[in-house]
Formats: sequence, C-alpha cells, structure tokens
Amino acid sequence: MSERIKNVDHAQRPKEYNGKKFRSDLERNTARTLDVLNIPYEYEPRKIVLLEGFRCPYQKDKVRALTYTPDFIIGNIMIECKGFETPEWKNKKKLVFRYLIDNEPDTMFYQIHDCKKSLLTVLDNHWITLGKVIKVTSKSTKKNPSVEYKFSSIREAMDTLHLTGRTIAPIMRSLMGNAQFVYDYNWKLENLNL
Repeated sequence: MSERIKNVDHAQRPKEYNGKKFRSDLERNTARTLDVLNIPYEYEPRKIVLLEGFRCPYQKDKVRALTYTPDFIIGNIMIECKGFETPEWKNKKKLVFRYLIDNEPDTMFYQIHDCKKSLLTVLDNHWITLGKVIKVTSKSTKKNPSVEYKFSSIREAMDTLHLTGRTIAPIMRSLMGNAQFVYDYNWKLENLNL
C-alpha cells in the first residue's frame, strides 16, 4: 500500500474521545478543550437542509438535497471545525450563512482551524453568554494584598490591567489550568452566578 493511501485511510478512521466518535483530530481536540473549560456542547446534533432535493425533468435520477451538519452547537453558537478549506466548502459555507440569516438570525456561526487559539478567541467573545466569567487575582506581596477582578473577556482584562502588547496565548493556557500565574495574575474561568 502506498504512503498516500495509508495517510488517507488513517484520516478516515473515527477519532474517539470520552465514548464519542469524532470525524477528525480537530473535532476530538475541540471537544476535549470544551470539556476542560466545562462548557456544555452538542456534537453534530442535527442536519440542516440548505437546498431541497428535486427531480430534473431531463434526467432520470433525483438530485439529492444539499445538507449541512454543524460540528458543535454551544447555545446559540455554531462551530465548524475545518483544518483545510476546500472550494466545495467555501460555496457550502455561503449557503449556511444564507440559511442562518433567513431562519436562525440569532445563531452565530464560526469556523475554527485549531482548537486552541481560534476556538478560545471565539469563546472569549461569548463568556457571559456561556455563563462564565474570567476571575483574575493578583499576586499578594508583603506591601499589597491580592486583589480579585472579574471580566467578561480576556481583552477587557488586558485593557483594564494595562497589559497591552502582551500575547493572549499564555492567558488562554492558564484558563485551561496549564499555568498558575501569568503576567503576575492568576487567571481562572468561573461560573457566572446570576
């Protein structure tokens, strides 16, 4: 078997995580990231008909319906995991946008290419909607006791704490529990108490 055929075969095998089968490593890793952040999600919960099937008068066979199955739905957020964008997907994505505008105007659609930076960037715009808040605690010193802040986004926190010019990546790793203090602050995701 050629190396190319082996690679294609490997890519088609379902990826398992937490008892669920995912179609790609990106989808599996996205589910893992959402679980680490304790964000409930639905994986491929429904199929959307973008274009109804029909019979063409001069052809014998029926033209099948064009459908789309969102990878993840988190509240009113729809996430599509795409590592590589094909020409077919670019056209289908336009139909998805049209469908959402016409039928589900409150649903927000995002396409992510990796489960760390692009997924967390999407989530950072919606923490409050997802029932989360970012709790930031400063390091305590002999002169200054620790101070606690709550923010609705990493951007808001960085602006308020004057952390301009700093990269967001270490903060995101901290939110996932991979670092304790970043830029002299402890960053945690906390459930929003309403």
